[in-house]
Amino acid sequence: MKRLLLPAVGLLGALVLYGGNCSRARVESMEALNRGVLAARQKQYVEAIEELEKATAIDPTNEQAFWNLALVHMETQKLDAARADLAKAIAVNPQRGLYHYQLGTVNQQQQRWDDAKSAFEAAIRVDQALFKAYFKLGQVLEEMDDQQNALRRYTEAVQRGPRFLPAYSALGRLYADLGYLDQAVQVLQSALQVAHRGTEEEADIHNILGSVYQQQRKYDEAVTQFREALNIVPSMHDALFSLGWTYWLQDNRENARIYLKKFVDTAGPRARQDYVTAANQRLIELAEAPQ
Repeated sequence: MKRLLLPAVGLLGALVLYGGNCSRARVESMEALNRGVLAARQKQYVEAIEELEKATAIDPTNEQAFWNLALVHMETQKLDAARADLAKAIAVNPQRGLYHYQLGTVNQQQQRWDDAKSAFEAAIRVDQALFKAYFKLGQVLEEMDDQQNALRRYTEAVQRGPRFLPAYSALGRLYADLGYLDQAVQVLQSALQVAHRGTEEEADIHNILGSVYQQQRKYDEAVTQFREALNIVPSMHDALFSLGWTYWLQDNRENARIYLKKFVDTAGPRARQDYVTAANQRLIELAEAPQ
């Protein structure tokens, strides 16, 4: 919340200094805005909403007040209200790409796919540097079963945000899902070149790359990638399962048993239940197989 809220204190100082150039209503609106931002930063959301609504009532052209009010409503999961706030901010200033981006985010959270698509397209039309808008537009297009355009938007997200790893992950995964395995490997290897070492994001890339190698039946390379993921995040459930499964594909029964059991033993409610079922079935088969 602190990162997103726009500090208005500097603007208020300028308005007071040059008070002759603006209305009294504008000054009062900015004062209420500042109080609302401060209250939001202190997580006093009821007071924040009250002050920010007062700011918009005093001056309906105060786009920052609508913007910050939307952020507070998003923080408190009042998404319908946030959507209305953002629409008003956009009506005042349609040239702020960030307003369209957050409207798209709210629509995405509410699974309003057509509205989200329109908002993200507006965001990048206004500000082509908003690489996360390209990324989220790709996610929405996937939900709308438009995989080819999703590939294009993920690619643009990578090009415009070359260190934004979620875009690489999404692009590599979608290439793999569509059967473009060589392209998936290329994207994911590029991601590893810019990933910060030892982070969960790097582990995620290793895990996805391992899955692509597994699909290519390059089992040694897959094992290497899954182990790299687990070296960073030892509890990564998908990597534990995939490593055990890949060892089984190599007929390495002992390591298959070790890692599939680790997966089953540590699988919590967030683990995929189809993976748990498959791992248990494989462990039964491994126990029954002749040594």
